[in-house]
Amino acid sequence: MQPNPARSRLRLLSPLLGISAGSCVVLSLNTILSPWVAMFWIVSCISSCIAFYQGRQEVFSYRFRLATVLLLVCLAVAVHWPQGWQHVLAQALVLMLGIKLMELRRQRDAFQFCGLGVLGLAVASLVRFDLGFGVLILMFFFLGLVLILWQHVLDHTPQKSAPAAPGWGFASRLVLFALFLTVLTILMGLLVFFAFPRNINPMLNLGAGIQTHRTGFSSQMSPGSVGEIVTSNRIAFRARIEGNVHPARLYWRGAVLWETDGENWQPGTPHDFQIRPVTASSHDHGLIRQSITLNPGTTEHLFGLYFPERILDASPVYYNRDGSIKMDDTVETAMRYRVLSRQSDSRHLTPRESRAALDVPRDLDQKILDLAGYFSHQGQDSWKTAQKIMFYFGTQEFEYSLSAPRGFEQGQSLKDFLLHTRTGYCELYASAAAILMRLNNIPARVVVGFSGGELNPVGEYWVVRDSMAHAWVEAWFEGRGWVLLDPTRMLGEAALEEAWGETAASQTGATPEQLMTPGLRMVDWLRWQWTNAIIDLTLARQVHMWRSLRAGIQDNWSGVSAPSIPESWKTPATHILLLAAAVPALAAFFLIIRLSERARQYDDKLRKKAWKRLASKTPGYHNLQKPGSEQQVWDWWEKNHPDIASKLQSIYHAQRYGPKPDVERDHRLKELLSRR
Repeated sequence: MQPNPARSRLRLLSPLLGISAGSCVVLSLNTILSPWVAMFWIVSCISSCIAFYQGRQEVFSYRFRLATVLLLVCLAVAVHWPQGWQHVLAQALVLMLGIKLMELRRQRDAFQFCGLGVLGLAVASLVRFDLGFGVLILMFFFLGLVLILWQHVLDHTPQKSAPAAPGWGFASRLVLFALFLTVLTILMGLLVFFAFPRNINPMLNLGAGIQTHRTGFSSQMSPGSVGEIVTSNRIAFRARIEGNVHPARLYWRGAVLWETDGENWQPGTPHDFQIRPVTASSHDHGLIRQSITLNPGTTEHLFGLYFPERILDASPVYYNRDGSIKMDDTVETAMRYRVLSRQSDSRHLTPRESRAALDVPRDLDQKILDLAGYFSHQGQDSWKTAQKIMFYFGTQEFEYSLSAPRGFEQGQSLKDFLLHTRTGYCELYASAAAILMRLNNIPARVVVGFSGGELNPVGEYWVVRDSMAHAWVEAWFEGRGWVLLDPTRMLGEAALEEAWGETAASQTGATPEQLMTPGLRMVDWLRWQWTNAIIDLTLARQVHMWRSLRAGIQDNWSGVSAPSIPESWKTPATHILLLAAAVPALAAFFLIIRLSERARQYDDKLRKKAWKRLASKTPGYHNLQKPGSEQQVWDWWEKNHPDIASKLQSIYHAQRYGPKPDVERDHRLKELLSRR
């Protein structure tokens, strides 16, 4: 008997399922996966499809595959060992996945393939823990389950037995069964996530990722330090601001730097923190309110607009007079807090701050001192002197660049920047402006943080990336207080775009808040909701949630009051997230129940049709509705049609009493009965 072409095409599901499941692992490791390893995976996918088309079960011989994987794994170890064992393990697992895909022919191979995929996802959990990674995990387990079940069916199906081969209907029911198990796993996982305590052991807390995937902000500044951060497009934090603010007016304060040796800056002695806010005017008017969701980083500083005055929903927090705020330790996991900020700081200057804000290095070059004297005149107030210094950067052909100028690849000094190259990044501008002001007896300090933001209209919040890291100057004036001065703002619009890392804006004419496409806005909104509602579900919040639920049930049972709902569940964003998660889960559950009921009814119909066909084609009256009442019918068929009696009996029993009746067997039964 010739193989059925439709049945042969069904066998293509095995390599396609393997390619789909393995691609989920590859995508989850994309941040640390080398291009040549990703290309090897693509070649493996193409080779497995070609081998199926040619009717071969293996792409290459066993010895060739073994030698290839050993050679490539050794190459991965040699090339990526300096990057860390996570990188080495990621490359090796993807290479072995590609080799295993090319020999996917038995259920044992499917189990091994899925096992390698699980290890790959475990490595990926060390470097990422976001909403997209969660979707990839669910897709992998769903596809892997279908692959294992389908390969088991193919292993027990003869190659050329068309009637016994599974059909498309069987394949669809198998997929529905795998979908049911996946949905059930998701529901059980959510129950475990909300019911069981959070992991508090830092040795086992792998969700924060490895160091290379954190926000690179530093509380110290040296030439090139900010320039290294802006090359990353990673999201540092997301913020929702009450009211409309233009991105050009967004300055997110991080650390304030007072001491310098002429090139490097550090916080210095006025950086004395205390547990209580420096000012207790949180209820005054004029405060700018922000809600910030901060990603893990390498600093203990918290960010806020302009001059942060108070932090809410975070503890313990330490405040400084200069507006910088920090925690005890580095922020290891995503956190959410609220900030109350003022747009200006008009407080008096303490003697200690005055000494620190006027201190200059003793070994400054004489030409820098001469340049500083150019800005001061007899009887001129400090505000006009500061304006002259700022205009100097906009009128002397200064240029903004993240790369070192020619001839200064090893770095340039303050003298080189001011008098020769006049090309550099924001650290050099801020450092030069602060020192020139101090030399003119104007108290000044350097602030490092972030400037600008991308507005996501889907959730009405701002996205601040590492590429927006920035440094600027604050100078103190009598009657004005501390005033924000940014020398890079004097360089023109083109330099400003480069300072933000938005060179594409000059090509498209788009402002920074318009750079995200509609699709990316929705994806980023989902990630933001995930962080707000899931990632920061701490043990304290979890205990509070269950206590509130228990108290609510008790109050409702006694008739005293309605159940108490935690405040964290009352936000519109959380309602939307819970509804978005509940509706698809309930829809899938009822769909599976409905399909299962319809499948059962269809099976009963096929069984009933089998005994009715046999009764109608056998002479005489036969009531075969009761199971096991066919003996008289079989006696007649063995006496009158012994050539087909045994085959007819076998097909009939499989159709009526077997685990799963199907249409193919019904057609075969009809054909045999018509030969009478």
